Amino acid sequence: MQLAINVSMPSILSVISQMSYDEIEEIKNKIIQQEIYFKKFKKDKIENVISDFKQEDYSQEFLNDLENGLKKSSIYNAN
Repeated sequence: MQLAINVSMPSILSVISQMSYDEIEEIKNKIIQQEIYFKKFKKDKIENVISDFKQEDYSQEFLNDLENGLKKSSIYNAN
């Protein structure tokens, strides 16, 4: 399960300022360890994604479902 919340930068800094040095080091190490989660997602055009799947001989029904799902997904509807 994955949970996403919006927290303002001032709130984060306020919490961090109340932590000990060791706690801050532990957070820093976890951020470095899991850096993949902080890389910006580079989305491709839906048409290109569908084309890639089409080349792998997926059924038209699957391709239609995939395209509809991508069009409704949060990643493609985010600003």
